[in-house]
Amino acid sequence: MSVMLPSDNIHSFPLFLGLTEFEKNELIQCAHIRQIARNEMLFTQGDPVSYFYFIINGTIQLFRTNIDGHEKTIAIIKSGQTMCEDEIMDSCQNHRVNAQVVEDSAIMEFPALWLKNTAKKHSTFALNLLSLIANHAHMAEVEAEHQATMSAAQLVACFMQRLCILYGFNPEGFDLPYSKTLIASRLGMELETFSRTLNKLKEHGISINGNRVTITDLKRIEKYVCNFCSISEECETHHSINKKTATQ
Repeated sequence: MSVMLPSDNIHSFPLFLGLTEFEKNELIQCAHIRQIARNEMLFTQGDPVSYFYFIINGTIQLFRTNIDGHEKTIAIIKSGQTMCEDEIMDSCQNHRVNAQVVEDSAIMEFPALWLKNTAKKHSTFALNLLSLIANHAHMAEVEAEHQATMSAAQLVACFMQRLCILYGFNPEGFDLPYSKTLIASRLGMELETFSRTLNKLKEHGISINGNRVTITDLKRIEKYVCNFCSISEECETHHSINKKTATQ
């Protein structure tokens, strides 16, 4: 079915930045909306790459499973974010990861060829797409650095700060948006390691009680985590959470 989304959804589409309302409405005529239930597989590793996805609402887990059955979460995609643009632009025939729905979700799906054709037709769209892919590559580099140089507690503390910005949470108290099992997998930890790490965070300015997180001392976190990160001066999360705390 052809789709017409409310204007706020359209404006949140990162690839549409700088396009006119007419161009946006024209482009989304190629989209379909799907409602997907929790735990449903959107696609599995090795399936043909058929669509580019925009998440309207909900959460999608991208993961791989090794020969021993160990699961590694590559990304957690939330509302307003996209999937599969890197595979399509890299001319992948088959998906490199699995995609499973974490909670009931709604997605827009576009034929894979639509992404390439639109980039050829609209230079602004093409630049937005390049920026999106470049940002993904940059974040992958940062994550690799963090995995190599930070302790488990530092990784978790950094992740908790990012959640505040991604979801607009109040640092003075928020509930985890997904399970501890999923977070542990995203950070490359066993659940037992993750659970033990949570108990260590209180002395560094983060209190966690069940699924409730409270950032109690931002300066202490900055000293413990951000001072060990090579991009802290340009980190959007670092600057945003400081501003958020200063205005509360």
